[in-house]
Amino acid sequence: MSKGVKSIFIATLLFAGMNVFVKLLSNLPVYELTLFRSIFTTLICFIIIKRKRISWLGSRRPVLFLRGTLGAISLILFFKSVQALPLATATLVHYITPFFTTFFGFLFLGERLNKIQWVFLVICFTGIALTQSSNSNLLELNASNVGLLAGLCGCVAAAGAYNCIRYIGASEDPNVVLIHFSIITIPISLVLLCIYGGFQWPTCLEWGYIVCMGILTQAAQYYMTLAYQNEEVGTIAIFTNMGIIYAIINGIIFFDEIPSKIACLGIGIVITGLLFNVFYDKGRNFFGSRFNKTLS
Repeated sequence: MSKGVKSIFIATLLFAGMNVFVKLLSNLPVYELTLFRSIFTTLICFIIIKRKRISWLGSRRPVLFLRGTLGAISLILFFKSVQALPLATATLVHYITPFFTTFFGFLFLGERLNKIQWVFLVICFTGIALTQSSNSNLLELNASNVGLLAGLCGCVAAAGAYNCIRYIGASEDPNVVLIHFSIITIPISLVLLCIYGGFQWPTCLEWGYIVCMGILTQAAQYYMTLAYQNEEVGTIAIFTNMGIIYAIINGIIFFDEIPSKIACLGIGIVITGLLFNVFYDKGRNFFGSRFNKTLS
């Protein structure tokens, strides 16, 4: 097992745990959670960077700034979707990010894109629509559907952030990438919290949840960054899909979110579309490399 695969496997487990604590903190404003999370991450990264005696500024500052901005937008929207949707549904939406990642990779990094992958995306959207139909009327403007829209927009922002990481490669320490993410998220969260208000001082139990969320998020982001720096996106996607299974299990255990038959069908369709895309990518890379070797 490669370093990138090990890293994404660990990251997926940690993110699943983080989502549980975000859901448990649903009575607190999203911007408050992203603020606390980012302060925690900044402090941890700063300590690690100081110990490593490296510069937190990095060498690719414009790309780091862009990655941080897109990451902040993605984080806020994802937290919104987790609070508004059943955990399994919010996770399903988040896991179509690789399609947008591939598309942006095609536009900005010169990576390959095949039309059949749009078919797989349509399959995933069909599954998401079925899953969401068991939660809410898709034609109504309500909190659940707003959460779904937030999740989809968060996917687009996350895809842009992941391509920034791929562009940076291993030229930056993961903690340098993370500290830019958190430093940019702090003022954005503060501004939005001032605009929309609703700040609540957490209880002792909620502070415990926030600390657990911060620790899991810090560790998950570190391993996720490490994975994208050391492995191809297609390979990573195989293991990130396990997060859907973790979300279903956590939703049942912690929130009594037992999926209906229609939701189970939708979840199955999304997983099918994701796997089609992953194995199509893997097969194309495998046979393409074999064909190139034959020619040479």
